[in-house]
Amino acid sequence: MVPRAAVNEGYSWQRAVGWSLVALALGWLAGAAPVSAEPKRNLNRGVVVDVPGADAVLYEVTEKMYLVDANGDVVGPDRAVSRKADASLFGWARIGNPLCPNAVLVTVPQLAACSVTADGIDNISLATGLGSVTGTFAVVVQDDNKADAPEYVVMNGGFAGNMDLSIRPLGRVVGTFTAAGSNTPAPFCGTFRLPFMINAEGKRDNPRRGYEAYYLADDHASLITVQAAEKSIGMPTVRLELKFSGCN
Repeated sequence: MVPRAAVNEGYSWQRAVGWSLVALALGWLAGAAPVSAEPKRNLNRGVVVDVPGADAVLYEVTEKMYLVDANGDVVGPDRAVSRKADASLFGWARIGNPLCPNAVLVTVPQLAACSVTADGIDNISLATGLGSVTGTFAVVVQDDNKADAPEYVVMNGGFAGNMDLSIRPLGRVVGTFTAAGSNTPAPFCGTFRLPFMINAEGKRDNPRRGYEAYYLADDHASLITVQAAEKSIGMPTVRLELKFSGCN
């Protein structure tokens, strides 16, 4: 759901066509030091990264992106005014929030968290990096197959919100979740972190398999090391950190 950014500071949104969601627009990293992200053990699924301060953390697993004109028709880069993409995400939510309201739903014991999937569609302006997102979510538990990820849906619903991706490799989202059967939306806010690597010149660059990757911290300088559990088939993934209270 996050558009690709550029490596060079002057890179435009239209030139972002064809890059993976995890590409970045960035400069020098003078003196930035990695921030430790201690992984926690999940007995059912291996290692899950506990992100302090987040009520839920989702990782983008797949994305399909199209460039469209003002009428919503798919066009080439020279006529595009926005980009539309659909993405699938997977992650966890701590018990006690709208995505994990009951202890019987916990699938990550050490975090006391639920497993959550989401499918979203965004529409982002190429000129401003601002846009909207809508989609569905599901809370899933383990069925009779203990060898794969949880998949049995025990709760689902929809979400909608506004996105700001003008500050890549960080992004913001604000919106509401509404569980099926409920008439009360739950507000949320979140931070997208697009992964990157550090090249031989000390600059941020597009991540690659086999190279250490990082997320940018909220101070726009410190680095957060991407853990093995935050990769999909070897590639670093976009991380979405959600909160359900204290949103500005």
